[in-house]
Amino acid sequence: MGKRVRLIDIARRLNITKVSVSKALRDHPDISTETRELVKKTAAEMGYTPNLLARSLSSQRSHTLGVVVPKIAHTFFSSCIEAIQEKATERGYGIVLAVSNEKADLERQHIERLLAMRVDGLLVSASKQPPDLAVYEQVRAMNMPLVFFDRQIEGLGFSSVTVDDRKGSFEAVNYLIEQGYRKIAHIAGTSAVTIGRERRLGYEDALRKHNIPLHAPWIIEGGFDERHGFDAFGEILQSGNIPEAVFATTFPVSLGIRAAIRKYAPALQGKLQILSFGEGTMSEFHTYPHICINQPAHQIGKYAIEILLNEVESKEDKPPQHLVLNTSLIIPSRNHLDATLDEVPLARVKS
Repeated sequence: MGKRVRLIDIARRLNITKVSVSKALRDHPDISTETRELVKKTAAEMGYTPNLLARSLSSQRSHTLGVVVPKIAHTFFSSCIEAIQEKATERGYGIVLAVSNEKADLERQHIERLLAMRVDGLLVSASKQPPDLAVYEQVRAMNMPLVFFDRQIEGLGFSSVTVDDRKGSFEAVNYLIEQGYRKIAHIAGTSAVTIGRERRLGYEDALRKHNIPLHAPWIIEGGFDERHGFDAFGEILQSGNIPEAVFATTFPVSLGIRAAIRKYAPALQGKLQILSFGEGTMSEFHTYPHICINQPAHQIGKYAIEILLNEVESKEDKPPQHLVLNTSLIIPSRNHLDATLDEVPLARVKS
């Protein structure tokens, strides 16, 4: 391996000072345009790459952000990450992405590694398992800015960007009831995670509004992935007491429900009404589209990183912000090709 090119090497070749080279590479106004161009050209010819670690030690800023998500297999989190990457690049930051696979221990390990890498801030969407709160105490002790997005851990004093899960679920299930459905099951997440708890509460609120009794065997908690949807709806099918509609706590759960129907009850395809929370733009490509509660994934990512960067770059401690975005209901049209979108106001701030 060849020797790493240093600032002093460029300075010696051009017979100027190391400080002048450093300033030229940073477009400092003290250095003439002609010299800046010459230094950059020479640096490129010599194969110079900046030492980011040394720069971060001298500036106390790495211009790198850590992002921790539970999954990246489906479009919701990939859309959030895309928005985060766009805004980070625009502001001169890079991101380091880590995936917890819904495991609290991995989430802790990722955060610890990101702290050791001296990132400037953290964006975290919590896993479905009960969190390791000690690592978040470590984040606070280091005065590290952190913003939760989509899934938050309440009561820790960090900023968050979420959607109104309870309201969105209530409005969607209420719509089903107004369309004549009364036997509605709920394949729920886990109540240990805010989205699981709030979405179940919205479902229950809608049933209570219409004096529909809660039927415990039709409410099955467990997780947010395809396997949970497949197993839970398979359990309902085996009971022989089949609902008219089912509310899936996430889009992946709805995919698992569809798989269970294909395997165990193909005659139900196109007859059982499915409602899912999230990724509504994907439903229209199914043979039998379903109703979706659409989350503004791009806006969630965009607002989360904007709040984080404001905290990172502020010279004063800022109080935590809690931005709550509204959802919208996507209802497939009769021809199953186009979807009509009922828009609602985009956001409100929690008081």
